[in-house]
Amino acid sequence: MGRRRLTLAAVAAAAVGLSLALLARPRQFVVEGLSMGPGLLPGDRVASGPWPLLDRWRQPERFERWIVAAPDGTPALKRVVGLPGEVVSLRDGDLAIDGRTILVAPAILAEVATCVATECDPSALEPAVDPIDSGTWQWRVAVPEALDDAAFAPRERRVLLPVRDVGLAAIVGLTASPAGTARLSARIDDRRIVWRSTAPGRYAIVAGRLDGHLVGAAWPLDIGSAPARGCVPQGPEAWDVAVAWPGDGPPQTLALDASPLDRDDAARCVERLVLWRDRLLRPAADQIEEWRLRAGEYFLLGDFPSGSRDSRHWGPLDRGAFHSLIPRGR
Repeated sequence: MGRRRLTLAAVAAAAVGLSLALLARPRQFVVEGLSMGPGLLPGDRVASGPWPLLDRWRQPERFERWIVAAPDGTPALKRVVGLPGEVVSLRDGDLAIDGRTILVAPAILAEVATCVATECDPSALEPAVDPIDSGTWQWRVAVPEALDDAAFAPRERRVLLPVRDVGLAAIVGLTASPAGTARLSARIDDRRIVWRSTAPGRYAIVAGRLDGHLVGAAWPLDIGSAPARGCVPQGPEAWDVAVAWPGDGPPQTLALDASPLDRDDAARCVERLVLWRDRLLRPAADQIEEWRLRAGEYFLLGDFPSGSRDSRHWGPLDRGAFHSLIPRGR
Protein backbone atom coordinates (compact mmCIF):
# COMPACT_ATOMS: atom_id res chain seq x y z
CA MET A 1 0.00 0.00 0.00
CA GLY A 2 2.85 2.38 0.90
CA ARG A 3 4.63 1.69 -2.39
CA ARG A 4 1.37 2.29 -4.31
CA ARG A 5 0.92 5.63 -2.58
CA LEU A 6 4.45 6.63 -3.49
CA THR A 7 3.82 5.69 -7.11
CA LEU A 8 0.58 7.71 -7.24
CA ALA A 9 2.33 10.69 -5.63
CA ALA A 10 5.14 10.48 -8.18
CA VAL A 11 2.64 10.31 -11.07
CA ALA A 12 0.71 13.28 -9.64
CA ALA A 13 3.92 15.28 -9.21
CA ALA A 14 4.96 14.50 -12.78
CA ALA A 15 1.54 15.57 -14.07
CA VAL A 16 1.73 18.84 -12.14
CA GLY A 17 5.26 19.42 -13.42
CA LEU A 18 4.17 18.77 -17.01
CA SER A 19 1.19 21.09 -16.65
CA LEU A 20 3.39 23.85 -15.26
CA ALA A 21 5.89 23.34 -18.08
CA LEU A 22 3.11 23.65 -20.66
CA LEU A 23 1.71 26.73 -18.92
CA ALA A 24 5.14 28.35 -18.81
CA ARG A 25 6.08 27.65 -22.42
CA PRO A 26 5.83 30.85 -24.53
CA ARG A 27 3.83 30.61 -27.73
CA GLN A 28 5.64 31.58 -30.94
CA PHE A 29 3.99 33.41 -33.84
CA VAL A 30 5.17 34.47 -37.30
CA VAL A 31 3.85 37.84 -38.47
CA GLU A 32 1.83 37.77 -41.69
CA GLY A 33 0.78 40.90 -43.55
CA LEU A 34 1.60 44.57 -43.01
CA SER A 35 -1.04 45.54 -40.47
CA MET A 36 1.47 46.02 -37.63
CA GLY A 37 4.16 47.81 -39.66
CA PRO A 38 6.58 49.40 -39.40
CA GLY A 39 7.36 47.82 -36.04
CA LEU A 40 6.47 44.29 -37.13
CA LEU A 41 6.68 43.15 -40.75
CA PRO A 42 5.98 39.84 -42.55
CA GLY A 43 8.32 37.09 -41.40
CA ASP A 44 9.08 38.67 -38.02
CA ARG A 45 8.69 36.33 -35.05
CA VAL A 46 6.95 37.33 -31.84
CA ALA A 47 6.32 35.40 -28.65
CA SER A 48 3.84 35.50 -25.82
CA GLY A 49 4.88 35.94 -22.21
CA PRO A 50 6.15 33.01 -20.11
CA TRP A 51 2.65 31.93 -18.96
CA PRO A 52 0.52 32.17 -22.13
CA LEU A 53 -2.43 30.11 -20.88
CA LEU A 54 -2.87 32.53 -18.00
CA ASP A 55 -3.41 35.36 -20.51
CA ARG A 56 -7.00 34.14 -20.91
CA TRP A 57 -7.74 35.36 -17.37
CA ARG A 58 -5.96 38.67 -17.73
CA GLN A 59 -7.85 41.86 -18.59
CA PRO A 60 -6.38 43.55 -21.71
CA GLU A 61 -5.08 47.10 -21.28
CA ARG A 62 -4.90 49.99 -23.71
CA PHE A 63 -2.09 49.81 -26.31
CA GLU A 64 -1.20 46.20 -25.53
CA ARG A 65 -0.67 43.90 -28.52
CA TRP A 66 -2.66 40.66 -28.51
CA ILE A 67 -3.18 37.61 -30.69
CA VAL A 68 -6.95 37.47 -31.12
CA ALA A 69 -9.43 35.41 -33.08
CA ALA A 70 -10.95 37.47 -35.91
CA PRO A 71 -14.68 36.89 -36.54
CA ASP A 72 -13.81 34.41 -39.32
CA GLY A 73 -11.75 32.39 -36.82
CA THR A 74 -8.30 33.25 -38.15
CA PRO A 75 -5.64 34.50 -35.68
CA ALA A 76 -4.70 38.18 -35.92
CA LEU A 77 -2.17 40.39 -34.15
CA LYS A 78 -3.69 43.76 -33.18
CA ARG A 79 -3.34 46.56 -30.63
CA VAL A 80 -6.02 47.30 -28.02
CA VAL A 81 -7.16 50.95 -28.15
CA GLY A 82 -10.66 50.93 -26.63
CA LEU A 83 -11.83 49.36 -23.35
CA PRO A 84 -15.32 48.23 -22.21
CA GLY A 85 -17.86 51.02 -21.84
CA GLU A 86 -15.83 53.65 -23.71
CA VAL A 87 -16.70 55.72 -26.76
CA VAL A 88 -13.90 55.31 -29.34
CA SER A 89 -13.42 57.99 -32.00
CA LEU A 90 -10.94 58.46 -34.83
CA ARG A 91 -10.71 62.24 -34.94
CA ASP A 92 -8.48 64.02 -37.49
CA GLY A 93 -6.14 61.04 -37.54
CA ASP A 94 -5.90 60.75 -33.73
CA LEU A 95 -7.47 58.36 -31.24
CA ALA A 96 -10.05 59.91 -28.89
CA ILE A 97 -11.67 58.15 -25.94
CA ASP A 98 -14.88 59.61 -24.53
CA GLY A 99 -14.14 62.79 -26.49
CA ARG A 100 -10.55 63.23 -25.24
CA THR A 101 -7.52 62.76 -27.51
CA ILE A 102 -5.22 60.06 -26.13
CA LEU A 103 -1.50 60.81 -26.02
CA VAL A 104 0.67 57.76 -26.66
CA ALA A 105 3.79 57.18 -24.57
CA PRO A 106 7.35 57.27 -26.00
CA ALA A 107 7.45 53.47 -25.74
CA ILE A 108 4.41 53.17 -28.04
CA LEU A 109 5.64 55.85 -30.43
CA ALA A 110 8.80 53.77 -30.97
CA GLU A 111 6.62 50.93 -32.30
CA VAL A 112 4.42 52.97 -34.65
CA ALA A 113 6.47 55.98 -35.84
CA THR A 114 7.86 56.22 -39.37
CA CYS A 115 10.77 58.25 -40.72
CA VAL A 116 9.62 61.32 -42.66
CA ALA A 117 12.78 61.61 -44.76
CA THR A 118 16.28 60.22 -45.01
CA GLU A 119 18.54 60.68 -42.02
CA CYS A 120 19.58 64.28 -41.41
CA ASP A 121 23.25 65.21 -41.55
CA PRO A 122 24.45 65.04 -37.92
CA SER A 123 27.58 67.06 -38.75
CA ALA A 124 25.65 70.10 -40.05
CA LEU A 125 25.87 72.17 -36.89
CA GLU A 126 25.94 75.93 -36.43
CA PRO A 127 26.43 78.26 -33.48
CA ALA A 128 23.16 79.09 -31.75
CA VAL A 129 22.26 82.29 -29.95
CA ASP A 130 21.53 81.07 -26.46
CA PRO A 131 20.42 83.37 -23.65
CA ILE A 132 21.62 80.94 -20.98
CA ASP A 133 25.06 79.75 -22.07
CA SER A 134 27.75 80.50 -24.57
CA GLY A 135 29.20 77.58 -26.49
CA THR A 136 25.81 76.34 -27.68
CA TRP A 137 25.75 74.41 -30.96
CA GLN A 138 22.63 73.65 -32.89
CA TRP A 139 21.41 71.14 -35.46
CA ARG A 140 18.44 72.76 -37.24
CA VAL A 141 16.08 70.95 -39.61
CA ALA A 142 13.31 72.45 -41.76
CA VAL A 143 10.31 70.13 -41.64
CA PRO A 144 9.08 68.91 -45.05
CA GLU A 145 5.42 68.12 -45.59
CA ALA A 146 4.77 64.77 -43.93
CA LEU A 147 2.38 62.38 -45.68
CA ASP A 148 1.08 59.02 -44.48
CA ASP A 149 3.08 57.04 -47.02
CA ALA A 150 4.74 53.73 -46.19
CA ALA A 151 8.07 52.65 -47.64
CA PHE A 152 7.46 49.12 -46.33
CA ALA A 153 4.30 48.84 -48.50
CA PRO A 154 5.45 49.81 -52.02
CA ARG A 155 2.48 48.13 -53.73
CA GLU A 156 -0.13 50.07 -51.81
CA ARG A 157 -2.13 52.57 -53.88
CA ARG A 158 -4.16 55.28 -52.12
CA VAL A 159 -4.44 59.04 -51.83
CA LEU A 160 -1.85 60.23 -49.31
CA LEU A 161 -2.95 62.57 -46.54
CA PRO A 162 -0.90 65.10 -44.56
CA VAL A 163 0.22 64.23 -41.03
CA ARG A 164 0.48 66.95 -38.38
CA ASP A 165 2.30 64.90 -35.75
CA VAL A 166 6.01 65.12 -36.55
CA GLY A 167 9.20 65.55 -34.54
CA LEU A 168 12.89 64.78 -34.22
CA ALA A 169 14.67 61.81 -32.70
CA ALA A 170 18.38 61.87 -31.89
CA ILE A 171 21.01 59.65 -30.34
CA VAL A 172 23.62 61.79 -28.63
CA GLY A 173 26.95 60.87 -27.06
CA LEU A 174 28.10 63.36 -24.43
CA THR A 175 31.57 63.67 -22.96
CA ALA A 176 32.50 65.77 -19.95
CA SER A 177 32.36 69.47 -20.80
CA PRO A 178 34.45 72.25 -19.25
CA ALA A 179 31.48 72.97 -16.98
CA GLY A 180 31.37 69.34 -15.88
CA THR A 181 28.17 68.31 -17.65
CA ALA A 182 26.40 69.29 -20.86
CA ARG A 183 22.91 70.65 -21.38
CA LEU A 184 20.62 69.38 -24.14
CA SER A 185 17.54 71.07 -25.50
CA ALA A 186 15.02 70.58 -28.30
CA ARG A 187 13.49 73.55 -30.13
CA ILE A 188 10.10 73.10 -31.76
CA ASP A 189 9.31 76.34 -33.65
CA ASP A 190 9.59 79.01 -30.92
CA ARG A 191 9.24 76.55 -28.02
CA ARG A 192 12.14 75.01 -26.14
CA ILE A 193 12.45 71.91 -23.96
CA VAL A 194 15.60 71.81 -21.80
CA TRP A 195 17.21 68.85 -20.05
CA ARG A 196 19.63 70.25 -17.46
CA SER A 197 22.72 68.78 -15.78
CA THR A 198 22.99 65.80 -18.09
CA ALA A 199 25.82 63.50 -17.01
CA PRO A 200 28.28 62.27 -19.64
CA GLY A 201 26.94 59.25 -21.49
CA ARG A 202 24.77 58.15 -24.40
CA TYR A 203 21.23 59.53 -24.65
CA ALA A 204 18.10 59.41 -26.77
CA ILE A 205 16.08 62.57 -27.32
CA VAL A 206 12.59 62.63 -28.86
CA ALA A 207 10.51 65.79 -29.22
CA GLY A 208 7.81 67.26 -31.45
CA ARG A 209 4.06 67.49 -31.92
CA LEU A 210 2.08 64.38 -31.00
CA ASP A 211 -1.66 63.81 -30.45
CA GLY A 212 -2.36 67.51 -29.95
CA HIS A 213 0.56 67.99 -27.56
CA LEU A 214 4.07 69.40 -27.52
CA VAL A 215 6.10 66.48 -26.18
CA GLY A 216 9.70 65.79 -25.25
CA ALA A 217 11.69 63.11 -23.46
CA ALA A 218 15.37 62.29 -22.94
CA TRP A 219 16.72 59.09 -21.43
CA PRO A 220 20.02 57.21 -21.15
CA LEU A 221 20.81 54.45 -23.63
CA ASP A 222 22.83 51.29 -23.18
CA ILE A 223 26.12 51.12 -25.04
CA GLY A 224 25.52 49.64 -28.49
CA SER A 225 21.72 49.80 -28.33
CA ALA A 226 20.07 50.54 -31.68
CA PRO A 227 16.91 52.45 -32.58
CA ALA A 228 13.71 50.58 -33.32
CA ARG A 229 12.90 49.72 -36.92
CA GLY A 230 10.43 52.61 -36.90
CA CYS A 231 13.35 55.07 -36.36
CA VAL A 232 12.47 56.25 -32.81
CA PRO A 233 14.53 54.64 -30.00
CA GLN A 234 12.61 52.45 -27.56
CA GLY A 235 11.55 54.87 -24.85
CA PRO A 236 10.05 55.16 -21.37
CA GLU A 237 6.40 55.02 -20.34
CA ALA A 238 5.94 58.79 -19.92
CA TRP A 239 7.02 62.08 -21.46
CA ASP A 240 9.18 64.56 -19.56
CA VAL A 241 7.09 67.35 -21.11
CA ALA A 242 3.55 67.07 -22.49
CA VAL A 243 1.55 70.29 -22.89
CA ALA A 244 -1.26 71.30 -25.24
CA TRP A 245 -0.12 72.22 -28.75
CA PRO A 246 -1.30 75.69 -29.78
CA GLY A 247 -3.06 75.74 -33.13
CA ASP A 248 -3.77 72.99 -35.61
CA GLY A 249 -0.74 72.83 -37.92
CA PRO A 250 2.50 70.85 -37.63
CA PRO A 251 5.80 72.41 -36.51
CA GLN A 252 7.79 74.16 -39.22
CA THR A 253 11.29 73.99 -37.71
CA LEU A 254 12.93 71.49 -35.38
CA ALA A 255 16.35 71.86 -33.77
CA LEU A 256 18.60 70.13 -31.28
CA ASP A 257 20.95 72.18 -29.07
CA ALA A 258 23.91 71.08 -26.94
CA SER A 259 26.00 73.27 -24.62
CA PRO A 260 28.51 74.17 -23.36
CA LEU A 261 30.76 72.36 -25.85
CA ASP A 262 33.55 73.32 -28.18
CA ARG A 263 33.04 72.75 -31.89
CA ASP A 264 35.00 69.49 -32.07
CA ASP A 265 33.04 67.92 -29.22
CA ALA A 266 29.79 69.18 -30.72
CA ALA A 267 30.65 67.71 -34.13
CA ARG A 268 31.12 64.30 -32.49
CA CYS A 269 28.08 64.66 -30.25
CA VAL A 270 25.20 63.53 -32.48
CA GLU A 271 25.33 59.91 -33.64
CA ARG A 272 21.94 59.94 -35.39
CA LEU A 273 19.30 62.56 -36.16
CA VAL A 274 16.02 61.76 -37.94
CA LEU A 275 12.57 63.22 -38.43
CA TRP A 276 9.63 61.02 -37.49
CA ARG A 277 5.88 61.12 -38.03
CA ASP A 278 3.09 59.42 -36.13
CA ARG A 279 0.62 57.07 -37.80
CA LEU A 280 -2.56 58.62 -39.20
CA LEU A 281 -5.64 56.74 -38.01
CA ARG A 282 -8.05 56.59 -40.94
CA PRO A 283 -11.65 55.36 -40.78
CA ALA A 284 -12.63 52.38 -42.89
CA ALA A 285 -14.29 52.75 -46.29
CA ASP A 286 -17.73 53.24 -44.70
CA GLN A 287 -16.35 56.41 -43.02
CA ILE A 288 -17.73 55.47 -39.59
CA GLU A 289 -15.56 57.28 -37.03
CA GLU A 290 -17.17 56.50 -33.67
CA TRP A 291 -18.06 53.32 -31.79
CA ARG A 292 -19.74 52.82 -28.39
CA LEU A 293 -18.39 49.78 -26.57
CA ARG A 294 -20.63 47.68 -24.37
CA ALA A 295 -19.54 45.84 -21.24
CA GLY A 296 -16.92 43.23 -22.10
CA GLU A 297 -16.11 44.72 -25.53
CA TYR A 298 -12.71 45.92 -26.78
CA PHE A 299 -11.72 47.92 -29.84
CA LEU A 300 -8.56 46.88 -31.71
CA LEU A 301 -6.54 48.49 -34.51
CA GLY A 302 -3.51 47.63 -36.59
CA ASP A 303 -0.49 49.94 -36.38
CA PHE A 304 -0.71 50.46 -40.18
CA PRO A 305 -4.41 51.34 -40.48
CA SER A 306 -4.67 51.44 -44.28
CA GLY A 307 -3.22 47.92 -44.45
CA SER A 308 -5.22 46.40 -41.61
CA ARG A 309 -8.58 44.73 -41.09
CA ASP A 310 -9.58 45.29 -37.49
CA SER A 311 -12.43 46.59 -35.33
CA ARG A 312 -13.18 49.31 -37.88
CA HIS A 313 -14.37 46.47 -40.12
CA TRP A 314 -15.35 43.72 -37.65
CA GLY A 315 -16.66 45.89 -34.84
CA PRO A 316 -15.52 45.40 -31.22
CA LEU A 317 -14.43 41.97 -29.95
CA ASP A 318 -15.39 40.42 -26.64
CA ARG A 319 -12.92 39.05 -24.13
CA GLY A 320 -13.32 35.48 -25.37
CA ALA A 321 -11.57 36.37 -28.65
CA PHE A 322 -8.28 37.18 -26.89
CA HIS A 323 -5.64 34.44 -26.80
CA SER A 324 -2.08 35.61 -26.09
CA LEU A 325 -0.48 38.87 -24.97
CA ILE A 326 2.65 39.89 -26.89
CA PRO A 327 4.87 41.75 -24.40
CA ARG A 328 6.73 44.87 -25.47
CA GLY A 329 10.02 44.26 -27.22
CA ARG A 330 8.92 40.92 -28.71
